[in-house]
Amino acid sequence: MCANSVEIYIYDLHQDSNCWCKDEFLQILTPDDDILHSSVVVHGSEYSYGEGGVEQHKPKLRPQYVTDLDFEEAVSRIKLVGETPLTKMEVELLVKKMKNDANWLACKFNPVEHNCHHFADFFVKLLCGKGTALPAEIYNFNRKLLECREWWICEFYQND
Repeated sequence: MCANSVEIYIYDLHQDSNCWCKDEFLQILTPDDDILHSSVVVHGSEYSYGEGGVEQHKPKLRPQYVTDLDFEEAVSRIKLVGETPLTKMEVELLVKKMKNDANWLACKFNPVEHNCHHFADFFVKLLCGKGTALPAEIYNFNRKLLECREWWICEFYQND
């Protein structure tokens, strides 16, 4: 593994009984669906976006918004997405700017429309180039959330 490797960590939060997003997601997904969380790992740090905004921590450690899940066990897949020409210091400066960017503030977080997957997609493109893509399962999960959410909203308003 190259020192400048950029990886996506994919977690299944379905096992977290106190996951803040679980109730909302189970309204629009089936109980058998995975509840995916993605983060970006580069230069020995893991970066993610959630209800606390942009966060940085050591890989596989529990972010603030996950309560009772062992992240060592919950990481279901690790995918290499590319390499970055940026140094560790340059990445940290980039993340500092992102933490203050209006698009990535905690108040902008939405579990369906502006979530950890959108952050990971944006961040890997900054790190590795515009042609870099996340694993298809992440895009598929987000697409399913949006499709199911639209169906759920239609059902809700039709039953009023």
